[in-house]
Amino acid sequence: MKTLGLAFVLSMVVGVWGPGARAEQRNKCGCYKDEGAGTCYCDKKAKCGCPGECEPKGCEAQRERELQKQIDAETKKAEEAGHHKRSADTNGDNGSAHEREAPAPTRAASHKMSAAQSKQLGKLIDLYLADHPDARSRPIAEVRDDLSR
Repeated sequence: MKTLGLAFVLSMVVGVWGPGARAEQRNKCGCYKDEGAGTCYCDKKAKCGCPGECEPKGCEAQRERELQKQIDAETKKAEEAGHHKRSADTNGDNGSAHEREAPAPTRAASHKMSAAQSKQLGKLIDLYLADHPDARSRPIAEVRDDLSR
C-alpha cells in the first residue's frame, strides 16, 4: 500500500512539475516569456520578426534603423523629383524677364506635392506608426521633432 501511495505522489510531482520544467511555448522568433518575472528568453538562433512580442535584444533598434533608411531614401527620391521638376520649369520657361526674376510669392511659400510624393509619404507614415503606435495620439509637430533628432 505504501508503494502505491509513493507511486501516486511521484506521478503527481512529475505531472505538476514536468510541464513547468520544460520551456514555455516559443513564438516564431524562437523566444518565450517567463510569466512570473515577465522576462524574455530567446534561443541562441532566435531571429527578429515578432514586434510586440518577446524577441531578441536589438530587434526594435534594427527596425528603427531600417525605417530611418527607408525614410531617407524616400526623402531623397522626393527631393530629386522636386529638383528635376524645378530645373525643367526654369529651363523651359518662355515668360518675360520680369516673370523669371520675381516668381509668385505664393508658389515659393507653398510647395504642392505630386500624387506620387503624397502616396510615398502615406506609406512612410504607415510604416512609422506600425513601429510606434504611441505616436498616433501625439501631434505631428512632436513626431517630426523626434524624427529630426
